Amino acid sequence: MPASRADPSGYRQKWTTVNFLVQPLGGGSLFSTLLSLLLLCPHVLRATPLTFNSIQFWTGAGTNRAAMVIQWNDGETPASLVWGYRWNGVATGFDMFRSIAGSTSINAMGSPTNTSSYTGADIRLATSWTEFGFGKALDSVVFNSGESSRSRADWTTGFWEYQIFGGQFNYDLYDSNWNFIETTTYVREGSDTYTEVAWFSSPIGSSDRNLIDGSWDAWSFADNFAPAAIIQPTAAPPSPPACKSIRRISPSEIELVFTTTIGISYQLESKGDLGALTWTANGSPRIAASGEAVFIITISPQTEKEFYQLRQLP
Repeated sequence: MPASRADPSGYRQKWTTVNFLVQPLGGGSLFSTLLSLLLLCPHVLRATPLTFNSIQFWTGAGTNRAAMVIQWNDGETPASLVWGYRWNGVATGFDMFRSIAGSTSINAMGSPTNTSSYTGADIRLATSWTEFGFGKALDSVVFNSGESSRSRADWTTGFWEYQIFGGQFNYDLYDSNWNFIETTTYVREGSDTYTEVAWFSSPIGSSDRNLIDGSWDAWSFADNFAPAAIIQPTAAPPSPPACKSIRRISPSEIELVFTTTIGISYQLESKGDLGALTWTANGSPRIAASGEAVFIITISPQTEKEFYQLRQLP
């Protein structure tokens, strides 16, 4: 079993249209308002060279920054994606992974009822792991963009190799017969620029690998158990906003709730005619401070229809 196997211890996005018929509350003249929530999710791919400033999807909070790359080696494009992670104090590679992945499930080897799970920032990304006595092993990584799903599973067709850049730790060297040779040290300063990254197949699991400012981690699926070189990744675009709910809260107000990505800016806009060329901004741009944004909209009784869009800003 490769040492890094043990313990991990572009494309187009469609417009989404949602139609609602809002009936008035008691009192006043009868009218109905057709709300069409048009969620626009543009994103901009940054120019090379890739740096931390190119990364669009960040999670966590703190002054330290690290990047995580996932490379499926499945022949699809983009070949790999990169996310960013912020923290203070001590954080491991596994801390970064579970903070980014929307769903992380861990199953204890030999005990299917002994499971644990974590919820992270990117709902499109789901991972599963197996807990062994020596640590956790990454089994599968699924990325579902809504238009396509990418999935690679461990054990049968290959393994997820864990590669790193930046940090310091001691590890043991063995010969081809697994005879101990010596203990040596990995030590590299971090960098926020991809061209300065020199990937190293990690001899320790991600739960034992402490991140430093400027760290890079990569998970690359070794198809047919043949490791592949890490190529420069594409910045993972933020998850597109989605309408969670819409409800009438008074005779003249409605409440719109959208899912959002922390740190991303959004602008709510409207127009009365979908054929019109321009949209009108409703308030100022808003930087998401949580996983959802709530908008209270005042509607005039004379308004026959109004269309709203939540636009993700570059």
